[in-house]
Amino acid sequence: MKTPATEREQALRWLIANRRPEISIEQAVRVMCMALPRDLTTLQILRRIAEEEEAKQPGQTFNWRTLPGLLPRG
Repeated sequence: MKTPATEREQALRWLIANRRPEISIEQAVRVMCMALPRDLTTLQILRRIAEEEEAKQPGQTFNWRTLPGLLPRG
């Protein structure tokens, strides 16, 4: 059974909002990208959430290429 995109987005937003305090939004999104099924809709939702969070915190860019737990290069 397929989950509608709006319900999936609400669930992903809930998971990000209720993550452990020591886990950054960037880490949470990257882990979800790796752990969840790689369907286009889920990845687009996660990317949109990450971009929204990035817009709330100017000067801090989201690095999609860094693996979870590793510090960004540079």
